[in-house]
Amino acid sequence: MAYQERVAVMEGLYLYTQTNSKRWYARFKVDKKHVTFSTGETELEKAKVVAIDAMYKRRAEIKLGIAAGAQPFTALANEVIADLEALIDKGVSKKNNSIYKGILLNYHIPFFKDQRIDQITQSDMDNFHRWREVKFGRQPSKSTLQSHNAALSKIYDKALRKGQITKYHIPAFETDGKRQERRAAFTWEEYRKISDFITDEMQRTKNKKSKMLLELMEDYIDFALATGMRPGTEIEHVQWRDISFRLADGVPEITVAVRKGKTTLYTGTRQVVVRSDFVANLEQLVERFPDRKADDLVFVLADGSSAKSLSKKFTYVLEKLNLRQSPYGERTLYSLRHSYITWNLKSKADYAALAKQCGTSIEMIDRTYSHLLPTMFRQEFSGVVYEQKEPDSLRRREISQKTKNSNTKNYGWLERNISSRGYI
Repeated sequence: MAYQERVAVMEGLYLYTQTNSKRWYARFKVDKKHVTFSTGETELEKAKVVAIDAMYKRRAEIKLGIAAGAQPFTALANEVIADLEALIDKGVSKKNNSIYKGILLNYHIPFFKDQRIDQITQSDMDNFHRWREVKFGRQPSKSTLQSHNAALSKIYDKALRKGQITKYHIPAFETDGKRQERRAAFTWEEYRKISDFITDEMQRTKNKKSKMLLELMEDYIDFALATGMRPGTEIEHVQWRDISFRLADGVPEITVAVRKGKTTLYTGTRQVVVRSDFVANLEQLVERFPDRKADDLVFVLADGSSAKSLSKKFTYVLEKLNLRQSPYGERTLYSLRHSYITWNLKSKADYAALAKQCGTSIEMIDRTYSHLLPTMFRQEFSGVVYEQKEPDSLRRREISQKTKNSNTKNYGWLERNISSRGYI
């Protein structure tokens, strides 16, 4: 190497210039490897400061086990995205991993770009938090921040595993998001309006496909309100083999195994209790699919095809009834789950049991539905006994012997059916 000028700074470290540049270059040896780089400085004294700082920093990194040459943020992010895509292709947490991928592409990569992962400071992270809030146009919710932090953690986890940083390089992430707003739900009266409208529409329509969609919607809605299961993956992946039925002293007992959904990857299959009044829907479903097999899906159209437009049709029904908008936001199919939780809380259901039934946490229920507390205890607070206006199916009541006998007569064949064939 032809030096134009060479200056020894200290033992093992020297600076030099080359004929094609006015900047000083530094060269030193650490752990039997030579490190050569441009200081970016044209003044000798400033170049010395940069070179000495770099040499001591690299020596410290060697002692900590940090590999040389930390990657740019975008390079690491692309590796993480490739990992996420591989998981998505395998069907592992497809929804969550797709969300993380979108967050990295739309937020983290555009901001941090090619900044080295080991050089991102707390100041840089604070600037990112402010930039993100401007991009959002509002303060992100706490749940949104949790998703963003989970995606960002994957970048730093990869850098840690590759020995490019230590945990001391990781700046603090923002966690103080906007408190989650109340969830839009339906009242019992609103549910009755929806149910009556669907019944009337089924009688009016002459279109076979439309009628099948309305039939499915009726059972889908009732099932969501009878279980609290999540519309979408949880309900739409229920198979006939997942449903259990028996008559206990004349009282229908229905349970369903939730095998696929938001939490099953972590908790495994959970058993959900179905309200007994869904037995009438169950009878209709069984009659609608006489040639069903154990692994067939339950909530499909009568011809066996999936209903991709169910959510859109439900929105149409809500708009016709002026029920789509609520004081707490737009209502969707997911509002049926919120209704189930709301109704049960008003009936003073046990938080722990309700969380287990719905596949969520006590903390989530307390955080999201705490506004119901005054209503739950209005009699105690007011000293007045109010008339119960919630659905009859949520009241704790004794079933008469006459009703038990009727159930045995009407639904005994369902119990015999599952006993003989192994599924409903």
